[in-house]
Amino acid sequence: MPLIELKDFNFSYASTDGSEKTFECLHDINLEINYGDFVLLCGPSGCGKTTLLSNLKKELIPNGLRSGIARYNGIGISQLDDETSACDIGYLFQNPDSQIVTDTVIQEIAFPLENIGVSSEEIRNRISELAAFFGLNDILHKNVNELSGGQKQLVNLCSLLVLRPKVLLLDEPMSQLDPIASYDFLSILRRLNEEFSITILISEHKSDNIFSFVDKVVFMENGRIKYDKNPREVSKTAFEDDVFKHYLPQVAKIHNLLGARHSQLSKMEMPLSIREARRSLNTIHDDLIKISEDGEKNQNPDLAHVDSDNNSHKKSIFSRKANDSIIRMNGIYFAYIKGHLVLKNLDFDLKKGDFIGIIGGNGVGKSTFLQLMCGLLKPIKGKVKYQKNLNIAYVHQNPMIHFSRDNVKAELVKNLDIDSDVKSKLVEMDDEDFINSKTLNGLNFNNLNFKFKDLIEFFGISHLLSQHPYDCSGGEQQKIVIIQALLKDADVLVLDEPTKGLDPISSLNLSKELNELNGNGLTIVMTSHDLDFVANNCRRCLMFFDMNIQIDSPPKEIFRENNFYTTFVNRMVKDYIPQAVTIDDVCNLWDLDGSSLE
Repeated sequence: MPLIELKDFNFSYASTDGSEKTFECLHDINLEINYGDFVLLCGPSGCGKTTLLSNLKKELIPNGLRSGIARYNGIGISQLDDETSACDIGYLFQNPDSQIVTDTVIQEIAFPLENIGVSSEEIRNRISELAAFFGLNDILHKNVNELSGGQKQLVNLCSLLVLRPKVLLLDEPMSQLDPIASYDFLSILRRLNEEFSITILISEHKSDNIFSFVDKVVFMENGRIKYDKNPREVSKTAFEDDVFKHYLPQVAKIHNLLGARHSQLSKMEMPLSIREARRSLNTIHDDLIKISEDGEKNQNPDLAHVDSDNNSHKKSIFSRKANDSIIRMNGIYFAYIKGHLVLKNLDFDLKKGDFIGIIGGNGVGKSTFLQLMCGLLKPIKGKVKYQKNLNIAYVHQNPMIHFSRDNVKAELVKNLDIDSDVKSKLVEMDDEDFINSKTLNGLNFNNLNFKFKDLIEFFGISHLLSQHPYDCSGGEQQKIVIIQALLKDADVLVLDEPTKGLDPISSLNLSKELNELNGNGLTIVMTSHDLDFVANNCRRCLMFFDMNIQIDSPPKEIFRENNFYTTFVNRMVKDYIPQAVTIDDVCNLWDLDGSSLE
């Protein structure tokens, strides 16, 4: 008997306006998860991943209509007694701050046990066990606000584990963690699965780290399960799928591309990790060496074009005169708590037309830097100077901070420079009339070539316009706030983790949009833990360390030199073409047909 069973399961959300309308979300879901399975759930934003996970946790089942079977250990999910549901099934949210309810780490871990009436002695015993296993002794009495994102998520996980669950449901738990913290967190999940046989169902957009760990991959599209296979099978099958090929790990993509030329690779087991990928490359070692040497001679103009773009841009950004700066930061010091500096003696010049990606671990000051640059925070020492009449649009990493209206239509028009009565009439329109409104599509922007309708369709949110923004998925919320920022027609667009919560297709669309905007003269500054996005799009990269900007160079130059903090592609092919950072670089140097990945 499967531990979790969904059979012919359907779910529709109830209408938020009090009417009897419903919004179909899950259709004919058939899924079996056995005891001790590690299952990855993938799919575009809004495809139903979070809804599916919520329907497996009694306390989080959303308001709506359900049909079919949803069982845990042979018992209907909604029929589980409270203690079994609370203790056996743990649920971890995407945002680490969403689950924290107390002041200190030890209080946070003790809180669920106190709720079910466990004795003080037993509580201390369980916490001491967890603290020893996860190395929490140094932070047990720390205030949770002093923790990094990775530490917060670990504390949230421990507050579930202290109840000794049999199942963990994880909704994009690593979306806000830097690459190193993500891998550390994933390693903990792997130990829990392998050493304690805890069943894990995790939704995640980034597959590079996780594919080699899981037993099963479930791909969802439009509320239905499209693939339900082991990771090696799905890496072969989904490579031909226009949507899900983008969800495969980079090592699988490169293996499939090389397999089209080297038949011996196509007969080998699909690699899922860097170690397995390097082993498969070693079977065609001599061919790759020759191709790499020929690539440097014959194909080098393609990669040189990439490098020359970066190098010429680097030259231009560091050779511009001082008066080219549109924002200048000199001698910046900042602390949230007296005596605990976050940034120290930082200098930075932003030039018109820059496209900057900011990278670094959680807690190094990236978001603080952005808010200081935008004037949302004031430095305790140093100055920030702006070009006259500079218009800056800022997008916070938590999109919900930006929401103050009852539906998406009202959110999109609230900051537009039009009469309030006109705004009210626009919001009252049905969705189609709203999208095609002459008022909205007649707006003129300096940095935006898209008409309003094109922008809505480009980001794929036309079906969300009448929904409350809180009812949208994390990825959908991210799209809405980015559109809000673009509609401000700013000179500088500042994005704090814009790829957080975005599926690969949405990330590609955002990439195209940002590059077009930057080409039109819009200056863009963004933080991101998505190193591939930074490498593929940004012209300039800042790496933060020890309260300051450690490196300010083109991103590919940084990732080529790095050994740990670099892309999966670079790690995989470093022995053959160390200058390759992205799949495009690999295709150029090894003369592979990368058109199938577009």
